[in-house]
Parts: sequence; structure tokens; C-alpha cells
Amino acid sequence: MMNKKILILNASPRVKGNISSMLDIVKDELMSHGAQVEYVRTNDLNIRPCLGCMQCRSRLDCVLPSDDAQRVLEMIRQCDAIVVGAPCYWSNIPGTLKLLFDRMAYGLIAETKHGWPRPLHKGKQAIIVSTSTTPYPFNILFRQTRGAVRALKEIFRYSGFNTVKTIEKGGTHIHNGLTVSEEKKCRKAAVALLK
Repeated sequence: MMNKKILILNASPRVKGNISSMLDIVKDELMSHGAQVEYVRTNDLNIRPCLGCMQCRSRLDCVLPSDDAQRVLEMIRQCDAIVVGAPCYWSNIPGTLKLLFDRMAYGLIAETKHGWPRPLHKGKQAIIVSTSTTPYPFNILFRQTRGAVRALKEIFRYSGFNTVKTIEKGGTHIHNGLTVSEEKKCRKAAVALLK
């Protein structure tokens, strides 16, 4: 599909790290096929922490003053697909990414009258990219990258996104940089998103 709008969220603090390299390959592949790509680094965002007041569920807006959380939420509303790169932090996603999703919950899911989650982004697609210093295959077996992927899949599932591909790279402190095979996986994932 030409002119597909894709949002890339990079939750890595490292501008030239593995996540950034993988997302750059995905971005270049998407753009070479005519997709419109917006790229956001979560570390560059100005977002206040969620208060947990739950008022956004009835107001359909956050009680806090407007910040980058609302700006990114609008990008998500406008996109056809999302690509998220998240290094593994304690078997989970980085705090900057969690903070962003916490503040956007009302724009990702609604509730039925019985309190069940109702997805607001049905039919959209997602790719998840994660890295860990834990060597392969232990990054998967010990739920390191797999923990970050699980957390994102849960957010996407409840929001209505279909995760079409996941890419997990372990052992980054020993094997820094991408292999030819990993680069190929990134290109294939981008192409899968365009189908």
C-alpha cells in the first residue's frame, strides 16, 4: 500500500545503538516503498508522569497540561502502522516508553459499559524491535527481550494493533552492531508492514 503512514517510536537512549540502527533500516525500507514515516525518540519528549486519577477515561482527555504525550497520541491516531524499538530494561520496556503509553491510555483503549477494554485502533499493524545484553538464546528463554516484547504486544493487543513481526537481538554487549542476517530481518519486517 503506497503512502501508508508509519510512526516509528525509538525508546533507546543511544542515538547510534543497535535499536537505532535497526529502526533506521526499517525506516529506509519503508520510505523506499513510498511510505510516509514519522520518527520520534522518546528520550527527546517532554512528558509529565501519569497521576493515575483515571479521569481521562470519562473526559477522553488528560487532566494534566498538554505536553508531548498528546502530540504523539495524535500521530498514533493518524498512522496506519507503528514500529516500536525498545531495549530491554529489567525484562520490560524503558521507563520513557512506559510513561508515554501510560499518558495515552485513554486514546488507545476505551471501555465498554461493563468496564471491558475496547480497542480504538483496530486494523492497524505493528512491528516490535528489542535488544538485550543477555546472550541469545537466553535473552528469549529468560524473558529479557521476550519480556519487553510481551509488554508491547499486550499494549498493542488491547489497543487493536496486530503485531506482524518481532525482532529480538541478544548479547549486545559482546556482539555490538548488526549482522547481515539481522539487517535482512529488519528489511523483511518493513515489507511485511506494507502488505
